Amino acid sequence: MLAAVSSILVSATGADAADPLSYTTGIAIGIIVLVNAGIAAWTERKAGDALEALSKMMQASIYVVRDGNEVQVPARSVVVGDIVVLSTGDVVPADLRLFEAQDFKVSEMALTGEPDDVPKTTKVREKKIGAPEKLTPETMAFSGCSITSGLGRGLVTDTGMNTRIGRIAQLIAGDDGQKTICCCFPDTSGNQTPLQQNLNMLGGRIGILAISVCVFLFFIGWVTDRKDPSNPDSETWLYMILVSVTLAVAAIPEGIPLCVTISLSMACSDMIKQKVLVRKLPALETLGSASVICSDKTGTLTEGKMTMVAMYAAGITYEVTGKGFDPEVGQVQRSGSHEDSGTDMGVKSSLLAAALCCDTTLCKEQGVDGVMKWVPKGNSTEAPILVAARKVGLSEAMVREYPRVMEVPFSSSRMMMLTVSRVKGTELCPGGMPLPAGTNYLAVCKGAPNYIIDLCSEQLKEDGSAAKLTDDDKSEILKVVDGHSARALRVLAIAARPMSSLPYDESKEDITSDQMFEACRQELRFLGLVASTDPARDGVPDSVLAAREAGISVVMVTGDYLLTAVAIARSMNILQPCDDPDVSAVDCACLRPDGEYLDAQEIDKLTGSVRVFARAKPEDKLEIVKSLQRQGQVAAMTGEGVNDAPALNQADIGVALGIDGTEAAKEASDLILTDDNFCSILAAVQKGRAIYSGIQKFVAFIMSVHIAEVMQIFVCIVVGIPVMRTFLILVTDLPPSIALGAEPGEAHILKIRPRPKDEPVVLSWMWLAMAMNGTVLTTVILIVYLISLMHFCDGEVLQENIYLLEGYQTKLSLAQTVAFISLVWSENVRAYISRSFTKPTWHDLLGNREMQKAIVLAQICLYGAVLIPYLSDRILGLRGLEIGVFGWVLAATGPVGCFILSEGCKAITAYQAKSYQESLVSDISEPEASLASSAPAKGKAMESTKPTQTPNGTCCLAF
Repeated sequence: MLAAVSSILVSATGADAADPLSYTTGIAIGIIVLVNAGIAAWTERKAGDALEALSKMMQASIYVVRDGNEVQVPARSVVVGDIVVLSTGDVVPADLRLFEAQDFKVSEMALTGEPDDVPKTTKVREKKIGAPEKLTPETMAFSGCSITSGLGRGLVTDTGMNTRIGRIAQLIAGDDGQKTICCCFPDTSGNQTPLQQNLNMLGGRIGILAISVCVFLFFIGWVTDRKDPSNPDSETWLYMILVSVTLAVAAIPEGIPLCVTISLSMACSDMIKQKVLVRKLPALETLGSASVICSDKTGTLTEGKMTMVAMYAAGITYEVTGKGFDPEVGQVQRSGSHEDSGTDMGVKSSLLAAALCCDTTLCKEQGVDGVMKWVPKGNSTEAPILVAARKVGLSEAMVREYPRVMEVPFSSSRMMMLTVSRVKGTELCPGGMPLPAGTNYLAVCKGAPNYIIDLCSEQLKEDGSAAKLTDDDKSEILKVVDGHSARALRVLAIAARPMSSLPYDESKEDITSDQMFEACRQELRFLGLVASTDPARDGVPDSVLAAREAGISVVMVTGDYLLTAVAIARSMNILQPCDDPDVSAVDCACLRPDGEYLDAQEIDKLTGSVRVFARAKPEDKLEIVKSLQRQGQVAAMTGEGVNDAPALNQADIGVALGIDGTEAAKEASDLILTDDNFCSILAAVQKGRAIYSGIQKFVAFIMSVHIAEVMQIFVCIVVGIPVMRTFLILVTDLPPSIALGAEPGEAHILKIRPRPKDEPVVLSWMWLAMAMNGTVLTTVILIVYLISLMHFCDGEVLQENIYLLEGYQTKLSLAQTVAFISLVWSENVRAYISRSFTKPTWHDLLGNREMQKAIVLAQICLYGAVLIPYLSDRILGLRGLEIGVFGWVLAATGPVGCFILSEGCKAITAYQAKSYQESLVSDISEPEASLASSAPAKGKAMESTKPTQTPNGTCCLAF
């Protein structure tokens, strides 16, 4: 802006003050600054969006007890001390202490990230020694959570920002409030990405250097009395201000912010095709530098949909194929066979009995994307049973043919659910379990295997008969249960009892559910086991391996219990077979052993080696991300729930789920996965690395061009040659720069280790390359300019001699035009050379289509400025049509010389780049070696951190 004002002031005091075209330079600089600032402002988002999204989770009204009556009031009017009445479908308006709960279950997925409905009770149980800590108390219902079944009443204990969800909002907002600079402007430096910080640092250094050079040049020109060739009578200091302004703008690469913004915008458009929506432009580039991805399990690494994957029925083990809630995909198969076994007697009997003991329904609904999808209504643990039942042909209409006459809901004390349904005929269903003569009722129990098996006295055999269930049989069944549990499967046991009449007097009005339960659960027949899991998304295990190969560590942060989390992490390749789970996986309670978090140093020791964090609270996720950032890691965080929002906001790059993610998570994030697929992150990482590589290339290109322009003007002033130009080249180098930003990434870009967080955009060897190429450009153009001066100015090259020539202005203008054409052509050649720091220019010469478009645009601008009469003589002072054959031939020699010399410089650049990569490998290998030597007890974990050679010759760590 200072350069723009100075240029306008000089023009206003000159002889052409009345000519509007004399202010072109100052106006152009001002427009560029405003365009840069405007684009940056347009891409920013409000920081408070995440907090606003939390308020949307509240329902409009709720029932409370006031003056002894149930009344409906606005949810936000609930106060501490109110008694709230809750039923299925309600959203809890505040934190409640329950004093009445009938089959009361709450979905706390938004708060904890776990998909299972949580049963609640009014009884306070003493914590057993050694038992893991629960994420939420059983006697509390928390604000923002939805009721999935049952009835309940509770006393309001906290509202607003004092609730658990309110504390999460405080974590998002931070403790320090919004900082300001210059009294009123918001200070956003704390939220800057590594790229923004590095570009700011680069801009500051260039600015200081440019101002110093301009001041130095001004005094040299003033002392040596350099005059304006177009107005020799003007003051020297006025002319030198104009030259200094030209030099300042030539030295400061004003196009870098604009090119960065345009490159990121183009990449963001491309990423939409990759199912990634970018909310903040620099975020995509930052993901390219990520060295660790902290991922929530449910919904990100997994489908977020409980799916039955195994069965044990009538003594036979089965596998269930398919994922999600679509019953039209997959089938039941005997282990080791690929044939459909859905007609087996044990399968049909077990699944039908289990379906009779479910309150959940399965129906098809139209999603927000207009596609019809299968959606369960009710308990998430029952949904897999209904889906599997549909796969073997047991429709909901068939289940309704068995009317329910009695139900005892699941409770955490009984650990099972019991129903009694009417049946008829000699078999449970066509092809199902035979029923004794006179059977009118069927009692079905579904619940924890160890509880169910203890109540069974007989078991169903493959031929349909019932055999005595011995202790050895029970041991065999429990081994099957243990095998499923080791695979992190959730196992339920199914047992039934055919009855000719109800074992209790249903006419008694005072009979309790406990008495009915006690009467019906006797002499049960064990039917089978169903094992469900939240399956990994397709491609996630391979993506984790690909991330590891790219030098990115994947850390799973989940609310699951530790053993379950370890099993899931192994199935997804987050933990390798050689990893010691005692070292690589921990319960988050170890971060806060006494309720208070360990000091930063102790937490950093843990996060440096742990790959699985179990039983994580929102505060734990936030501390883990902070710890990784303290260690210099560029941390990405994925998640979908409100509990993930603080960590998403704190991470260098927050990645939210677009389908299952809450609004709070989306607003706190930088990227949104529109397909909720972890695999899309790798595509974004690859694009981010390609973007950064392109940014480095066009920064090197622009800087080398600007260094050349500074050197050209500086040499002209010092030596006494007429200044090559006092106008600005604002267009001809911008299109090629933007094209370099769109340069396709190298094929092996995911094989390269992530760059350090504090690595500058311009590396030391890149400075050398820019200086060499700037010198090449300067040398070539000065040679062309000197020959042009000698040809057009009667053999004279010094300014003081040229001024004595008759018609010197026209002659000097012709020489300057030749130099200008040669410079633009050389810059275009330099753009092609800049496509790679090490490979020759002819390698995949036309691989970047945008480059061809950019060069054509630059050439159009060049010939428009040189050949159009009004522009050439009024604005730039050129005489393009008068150059002649010699001038055009001479101008063409510049690019040729530039190409030959610049290609020669690549050998030095390639050597410097290789040395830098080798130093990085050494830097990351030595700390790991010292870590291994200092922790002999962790030998297995340390063995897996040896550097391994990748195909392109760089080194990465296999964690």
